[in-house]
Amino acid sequence: MEKLPDGVVTFVFTDVEGSTRMWEESPDFMMSALEQHDDAIDEAVVAHSGVSVKPRGEGDSRFVVFADPADAVAAAADIQRRLAEVEWATPTTLRVRTSLHSGAADLRMGDYYGTAVNRAARLRSLAHGGQTVMSAITFGLVQDHLPEGASIRDMGEHGLKDLSRPEHVFQLDVAGLEEEFPPLRSLNAIPNNLPTQMTEFVGREAELADAERLLDGTRLLTILGPGGAGKTRLAIQAAADLTARFPDGAFFVGLAGIDSSSEIVQTVAESLGFGLSSDEDPLTQLLAHLASNRQLLVFDNFEHLTDGAGIVADILRAAPRISVVVTSRSKLNLSGETVLTLSGLETTWATLHEALQASGALLFVDGARRVRPSFVLEEEDLDGLSEILRLTGGMPLAILLAAAWMDMLSVSEVAEEVSRSLDFLETEFGDMPARQRSVRAVFDYSWELLGEEQRHIFAALAVFRGGFTREAAQQVAGATLRDLQSLAAKALVIPAPERGRYTVHELLRQYAEEKLASDADRYDRALEAHAEFYAALMVTTFELFAQSDQPLMLEIVEHDVDNIRMGWRRYLTTRNAAGARQIVLGLWMLYEFRGWYTSGVSLFGDALEAFDEDSDDEATIVVRALTGALQSWFLALIGQLNDADARAAEAVERLTPSSDLEARWFALQSRAICLTYLGSSAEMIDATDEALRMGARMDSPFWVAGMKTWRSFAALMVGDFDTPKNLLPGSLEVLESLDDHYYTCWNLWVQAIVAAQEDRTDDAIRLYTRQAERAQGVKHLRIATAALEGLGEAYVAAGKFDLAESAFIDSLAAADQVGMVRDTLGLMTKIARVRASTGLSSEAVELLATVVAEPLSAQQFLTEAVPINQTATKALDGIRQDLPEEEFAAAYDRGSARSLDVAVKELRDG
Repeated sequence: MEKLPDGVVTFVFTDVEGSTRMWEESPDFMMSALEQHDDAIDEAVVAHSGVSVKPRGEGDSRFVVFADPADAVAAAADIQRRLAEVEWATPTTLRVRTSLHSGAADLRMGDYYGTAVNRAARLRSLAHGGQTVMSAITFGLVQDHLPEGASIRDMGEHGLKDLSRPEHVFQLDVAGLEEEFPPLRSLNAIPNNLPTQMTEFVGREAELADAERLLDGTRLLTILGPGGAGKTRLAIQAAADLTARFPDGAFFVGLAGIDSSSEIVQTVAESLGFGLSSDEDPLTQLLAHLASNRQLLVFDNFEHLTDGAGIVADILRAAPRISVVVTSRSKLNLSGETVLTLSGLETTWATLHEALQASGALLFVDGARRVRPSFVLEEEDLDGLSEILRLTGGMPLAILLAAAWMDMLSVSEVAEEVSRSLDFLETEFGDMPARQRSVRAVFDYSWELLGEEQRHIFAALAVFRGGFTREAAQQVAGATLRDLQSLAAKALVIPAPERGRYTVHELLRQYAEEKLASDADRYDRALEAHAEFYAALMVTTFELFAQSDQPLMLEIVEHDVDNIRMGWRRYLTTRNAAGARQIVLGLWMLYEFRGWYTSGVSLFGDALEAFDEDSDDEATIVVRALTGALQSWFLALIGQLNDADARAAEAVERLTPSSDLEARWFALQSRAICLTYLGSSAEMIDATDEALRMGARMDSPFWVAGMKTWRSFAALMVGDFDTPKNLLPGSLEVLESLDDHYYTCWNLWVQAIVAAQEDRTDDAIRLYTRQAERAQGVKHLRIATAALEGLGEAYVAAGKFDLAESAFIDSLAAADQVGMVRDTLGLMTKIARVRASTGLSSEAVELLATVVAEPLSAQQFLTEAVPINQTATKALDGIRQDLPEEEFAAAYDRGSARSLDVAVKELRDG
């Protein structure tokens, strides 16, 4: 073999599309065809100064390397030309997919390792037969040095299935050859929320193949193993690799952050982006949503929720095309469950070359390079590494903790320290050798290396959920920057400098929390300090809302939402009304912006149960009334109007004597939204007038400007157009001077309604478009719903029915996502009206029949003064005249029999 190039090189990977099937169908023909394939590739490689490393994977894949990227591109073009000219021995033409990626060569013992090689292979998996793709790095090197007859096409950015950073992909087009292919097989092509990974998947390739094979024959796969075995990473990678099998998506459902199996359904819904309404059982809604989907769900960390395993069984029974992967420390004990048990990684070898292929050694090297990028495994390291892997039992987390010392010690020194200090306990695996130990011993060893003060600091950090900032660590745990640096050096804290945050691995966090809980007083002080910090943070971020830096506000709160909810629960548990008052408005703000309306009802309902209704304590009266008012806001949005209005009215009454003007203002705003949906115009005018007086007393132009929007809408409800024209322009000027998003959107909305009522259609389109764009700036789906609904109406007025239907469907999709069933029904009537106007009368009848069959259609749409079902019935009467009675009746029956979920899905999917 020729000498392999070193330094920065260009890797070229090829393989034959569909070769497995072709080998099964025509093995004899494939043997001859593979010789033709190899000859064509070898001739091209030699002609352009490349070197073949060796076949990778299946026998038809090739791995070639070039010192000059221009030679690599010329060879790739030549390969496709030569293959196109072959008269194949097989009945079917062999189609080869090719990828190019350039990077620093990690050349050891006649082979290449490292991220560049792995990325080249992942890039190849995006392509189709006959297609050649390259990375942005390679494109940058060759864009001015293309061979004759070749050009490059920008394919955009794509997520690779190793879940690392996305890759900007370019396609190499060769004159005379095929240039049009289906979409790249990237993660972009399939809906998913799979978490991006900071590191490559290392060490579980065999188990990954097992998991993917087992999922061919089972719909429920439990990946079983002790803490630190790598269950989560394996499950996520398997899901990424299998996305093509699940056209409706692969979704990760993290369960570590919930405390009760009663929260599983909501967590699944949030992970899917599916909004639950409150008019029927949440599980029933979820099962109906999943019933026809072909999806993969990954339930992570199920061990503390095994009493909820029946929910998984219900999903599998109700949704026959759903598959489930569960990671857990214990089986679910469900019928049909297949278990993949993870033991230690490979720990034995005979030579350095074999060591470089062993899974345990690969993971150790990967971990060592995180703290010492220049680390190279040498022959003299093998005995020490073998001892480390033996003592850790090949358990991934223990290996990584050992490797984390490589910035301070040699391999042999780490081995010596591990052998001296680890006190391995018997594991749960009965067939493990007696000398195999537990991951807990690794944690105990790390704990013993800490000084007394470091132990207190690390234990206190365990109260955080989902990470923390340096400021939080200082105030809650007393951790200085030097303390965090020291803990990071021991792999106990993971810094993310680009985000200004730190995390503790969940298993380590649980371990540290056990240590903290052993001292009840210290644990209680840490929890109280944690709650105080996030209460103060919520006060600060809510001030940003009024100062209109709402994108920053959302960014801060969303990073720490788990910590904030934990502080909220602490104050409810300890009945600390003053503390809860600091958090409650910020929580409302987050749930309002993100459309978590059903969850908001539950969240604030917990506070109503926690605080005594009959208390005469001023702080308790205020926080209970304010919480009830904010809960009424969400109740109104999901259609529970009577409960909402009663709660809001009670809150206004309880807060009337209070000096907490802010709480009174929000109670009045909540009452106004309830009265809007109830169509109680006069009472809404009274509520908004009182809120305006309250805003003036608060000396806050922002709150006054915001309430002028609702007061203007109240005026519109009684046909008063002068009030909006008088109030809105000045209000908008104040809001835009603050770069506000929230109330600005609603201001534009009311102005657009006025424009539409006055037949200023172009103005209405412009205002609704501005509103939609502003909503996108803070990703507020309900505002987007209103903007798009209004835009659709304006397009109807302009006679642009295609644009109108598109806007209505986009609005419906946003409303459906946040669980606003009433608004979804109203939008369906509008879509039906468009379809009837464009000659699709039967489709219109079906939609309207579905609407009329839904009980919530008895409520009115936000911008209309009559119930939705009355509007739908009137539209049906109009269409009846245009259709033969039999056709009308058949369409009506189809619509009545169809569930709302199915109808919405059909509209969203087009």
